[in-house]
Amino acid sequence: MKEYSRIVIENYCRTHNRSKKSAFLLNLVDLSYTLDREPEDWEALRLAQYIDREKDPELKEALEDLDDYLFR
Repeated sequence: MKEYSRIVIENYCRTHNRSKKSAFLLNLVDLSYTLDREPEDWEALRLAQYIDREKDPELKEALEDLDDYLFR
């Protein structure tokens, strides 16, 4: 996974630090660093939903990169 994508997601999460989406995304970014467990199927589905709904092209690309790294 590109480090730039992690930075984009982490910056989003810092500015939206009280949302369920940001908590979920930070959890996945942390997992992308450690890979200490296998991602769950429900996490893949939720991330796909966030990707489909995302309007910011930079964040959408970063989420797609995260999806490719963890789930493909």
